[in-house]
Amino acid sequence: MQPGRLISCLKPDIHSPFSAEELIYNSLRQPLGSSSLMEIASGKHSAAILIPGKARLAGTRDYVPMLLAELNEAGMSDDEVEIFLADGTHEQHLKSDVEHLLGEEVAARIRCLGHDCHAQDHLVNLGTTKFGTPVLLNRRVFEAEVKILTGRIVPHYFAGFSGGRKALIPGVAGFPTIIANHRLTLAGHRGIHSGARTCSLTTNPVHLDMLEGARMVKPDFLLNTLLNTDHQIVSVVAGDFEAAHDEGCRRAAQFFRMTIDEPVDVVITSAGGYPYDTNFMQSLKAVFNVQEIVRPGGLILWVAECASGIHQGFLKWAEITSDEQLNKSVRARYDLTGHNSIMLRNLVRKAEVILFSALPSDNVRALGLHPVASLAEGLLRIHERFPFEFTYAVVPYANVMCAGTKRTGSAPGTE
Repeated sequence: MQPGRLISCLKPDIHSPFSAEELIYNSLRQPLGSSSLMEIASGKHSAAILIPGKARLAGTRDYVPMLLAELNEAGMSDDEVEIFLADGTHEQHLKSDVEHLLGEEVAARIRCLGHDCHAQDHLVNLGTTKFGTPVLLNRRVFEAEVKILTGRIVPHYFAGFSGGRKALIPGVAGFPTIIANHRLTLAGHRGIHSGARTCSLTTNPVHLDMLEGARMVKPDFLLNTLLNTDHQIVSVVAGDFEAAHDEGCRRAAQFFRMTIDEPVDVVITSAGGYPYDTNFMQSLKAVFNVQEIVRPGGLILWVAECASGIHQGFLKWAEITSDEQLNKSVRARYDLTGHNSIMLRNLVRKAEVILFSALPSDNVRALGLHPVASLAEGLLRIHERFPFEFTYAVVPYANVMCAGTKRTGSAPGTE
């Protein structure tokens, strides 16, 4: 067998000379576009801290105690603070999950609440965005005198970047809000909106809609982290929820947007292991974030365990074999798997996608993918497709980064 020619192993190699505690402390002392959290909280008697759940590691064990210290110093007692798992439609958390996110001491000190996006009685209606999205938000969060958004910033395949406003929408929003916002990923009559893509903000309707809804909530403070592939905090932004997030996105583009000169024949990609490949929906980032660097007619070998399985909505949409009918049906009966199914269909029309996972082979085939039972089998398939010389790139942590080509002008930046 002719070996391939490795073009690049795309892995962000980011480190900081400062500890997580130092980075967090410095960001709190020098907030961007706002007063300090201590000043904001002075004289107030209730606070809501929004954190991401177990599927989105952000360094909560490091920064939540420091946020609590700021609130305590401002005169707020622990009983006046609530922590909310801003996890949108994702599964509810167990006590052990909360202890893992916060540490046992903080989990025992502070009331930590899950968010149920379907609990209509617990939502407040703040109005409608210019995109037509009803802004339904967790009432307890909205009524808190100090609302603090937290999370992690990485490139996001249709929201541009994570973090910032996403703690509110979809984090603690109602299901109709989440559906209406995510539906903006779709273009008018066919395909995906050109602005709904990785590292795109200024023309991204999903981002702009989230931002408009977040402004209705008027959050008081934000702290967002950037982590490397070893889950070490390497940068922190804090302050005004828009100004700090904008700066965080600029840094994320510098750290995590990587390029090669030309598309390659083969891309070998992974979401980075647990918890990023717990299910099919989360694992999709591993292929969507690298699709730009595989040439038309090429091949992607995708490694994702998907131990929690696949949402049945994907299999429902996969039954529609006509691309035209899929586009029409998703628009008529949209759900959260709809735009992802169109994106996946577009990808398998461009390149062969091989998946090594724990999913049943029949389900994988139904999605238009080629299942393999081992990494070795996947590599053998590559050599069957390309028996002579071929080029390839490896992206082992595609959950936290995105790959582009210099030829298409996809240099780092927040458009």
